Amino acid sequence: MTRTAARMLAPLILVLSPVAMAAAQQPVAFELQPGISIADFVSVPHGTESTTAFSLRFATRFPVNRWFNPVVGGVFRPYGSTGASSRNTDAPTLFAGNVMRLVPAARATGWFSVELPLLVTHAPGAGASGNLRDYGRDLVVLPTVLMHVGARGLGELGPPWSRFDVLVQVEQNLTPNRDTLTGKRDRFNPVATVGLSLSVGMPGRSD
Repeated sequence: MTRTAARMLAPLILVLSPVAMAAAQQPVAFELQPGISIADFVSVPHGTESTTAFSLRFATRFPVNRWFNPVVGGVFRPYGSTGASSRNTDAPTLFAGNVMRLVPAARATGWFSVELPLLVTHAPGAGASGNLRDYGRDLVVLPTVLMHVGARGLGELGPPWSRFDVLVQVEQNLTPNRDTLTGKRDRFNPVATVGLSLSVGMPGRSD
C-alpha cells in the first residue's frame, strides 16, 4: 500500500471499528449505484458554473435495524465533470457512516422508501480552510428516495431485474468552508444525483 493510499484510509479506521463489530453478527448488503450528479445548481460559487458528472457509487451496508445501519463505500466520477471547477476531478471520495431508514417500503405499499445517511467523507479538496493536503474530511447528509420499480414492476423476471431501484439523492455538506471572497459559509449548496441502485443481500424492507 502506498503512503497516499494509507493517508486516505487512516482517518476512517475509527469509524470502521463499530462497522466491523456489526458485520460479525449481521448480514452484509452490497450496493452499486450509477447515476448523473448535478452540482452548484442552487448556489453557484463566484467564477464557476453548474456542473454535471457521471457518478459511480459503491457501498457495503451492515443492516442492524431501522435506525442503525453502518455503511462504508466510495464514490467515483471516472470522467470528471463538465465545466472548470474544483469538482472536476476523477479522484475517489471515501465515506463511512450510518443510514437511518425514515420510511420503510412497507409503509409506502412497497413502491418507495426514504433513507437518511449521515456520513463522514474523505474527499479531494475537502476539509477545513487552509488544508494543504489533497484530501480532507467533511460531515455530509444524504437524503435518499428509492423507488422500487424492480420489485414492483419486474418481480416476475427475478434477479437482477427485481433488485433495481430508481435513485434520487441530495447531498449536502454540513461543514462547508468560508468563501474566500465573501467570507460567508454556503449552508445550502447541494449535489443532486439521479440514477439506478442495484442491491445484493439487502434484507426485507418491512420493518
